[in-house]
Amino acid sequence: MSTPALYLYCFAKCDAAPPLARAPKGLPGAKKPRAIDAGAGLWAIAAEAPLDRYGEARIAEGLKDLDWVSACAIGHEAVVEFVARSAAVVPAKLFTIFLGETRLVSHAAAERARLRKIFRRVEGCEEFGVRVSLDERAALRAAESRARRAAKPASGAAFLARKRALRDTAREITVEARETVDDWHAALARAAREARRRAPVQQASGPRLLLDAAFLVRTEKNGAFRKAVERVRRGLGPGYDLVLTGPWPPYNFVSEA
Repeated sequence: MSTPALYLYCFAKCDAAPPLARAPKGLPGAKKPRAIDAGAGLWAIAAEAPLDRYGEARIAEGLKDLDWVSACAIGHEAVVEFVARSAAVVPAKLFTIFLGETRLVSHAAAERARLRKIFRRVEGCEEFGVRVSLDERAALRAAESRARRAAKPASGAAFLARKRALRDTAREITVEARETVDDWHAALARAAREARRRAPVQQASGPRLLLDAAFLVRTEKNGAFRKAVERVRRGLGPGYDLVLTGPWPPYNFVSEA
């Protein structure tokens, strides 16, 4: 039998241990999540995990397998999101492991001041993600369709002029997208407590990602934030797409933990 370690899902802040009877299984091969008293109203949500599956060398090997990493990430997030329904949480990074409960509690004690500071920041809040992308070909097709409806060329010169105008339009679409994405982000940030903007990761093909941002929103203001998102969505032109995700635990606002 392999030596078990403690896999940490998150810290929770509440007066009593958060209810875990109906918690998801979590990490594949790990035991059921349990709450460990970390003192001062903080609870470590952790589970025993076998080191022959989650030791340092095995994790390093597993990171090469996207399916394995995905299964672990899904189990990890399922537990964090379950706990977040009943308590404020600070999620742990994937594959945060301690060699025994004593080490975990000692770590919590050493980090207690920092954890409490982060809880003051995120308590009563949820995270939303917003991604805006542009299909430049679709935007250009829409512009071309508008030009055709406006006037049909009566000569070869007029046809060439329209083609030049469409090339200019393609450049304008790109420039306008770069200029207005800051306005979209600012409008949503005003409806949130905090905002984090990430550098868009471009795919080899397909629509161009313009905005990839996370927003920390007070729970009672979720409705107002969704309305702000819809106002941005209504202002988008042809070829644009906006995807709203969440609410989630505050994954992007606890990096200092």
